[in-house]
Amino acid sequence: MPQPRINTARARLVREERGVTLIELLVVLIIIGLLAAIVIAAFTNQQDKAHDADAKTHARSAQTAMESFYLEQKTYAGVTRADLEEQQTSLKDAANLAIVTATANEFEIEVASTSTDPVTFRVHRLPTGTIERTCAPPTTGGCPTGGSW
Repeated sequence: MPQPRINTARARLVREERGVTLIELLVVLIIIGLLAAIVIAAFTNQQDKAHDADAKTHARSAQTAMESFYLEQKTYAGVTRADLEEQQTSLKDAANLAIVTATANEFEIEVASTSTDPVTFRVHRLPTGTIERTCAPPTTGGCPTGGSW
């Protein structure tokens, strides 16, 4: 008895067998494309955050190198990028490091990130000894609201 039922089901499947339509294929491709766009956007955002964090790390390392230079020379004046790289070898990887100001008792350095929306991190040591850490533009990437980090 079960045999005719299987044969009937098999015959119906053979009759109704069909391939994938073009519309079904296009729907699948559109879904895959949307998922890929979401993943790429998320990846780019994470990559930008990493570039900003890297620039912030370089700014802190440059600050340490400036202080080390001051301990040896008793002045910030005359410091070069090569001097900073000698103090902190990791600064050789800091592509956008710049010494803005270097006087006897004051310095300002800045490092710009290499993200798609670059953030510039600055460290400014005032003659009073106060350290100011600022970034621009605020509320972008690794720069918090208010522009201080």
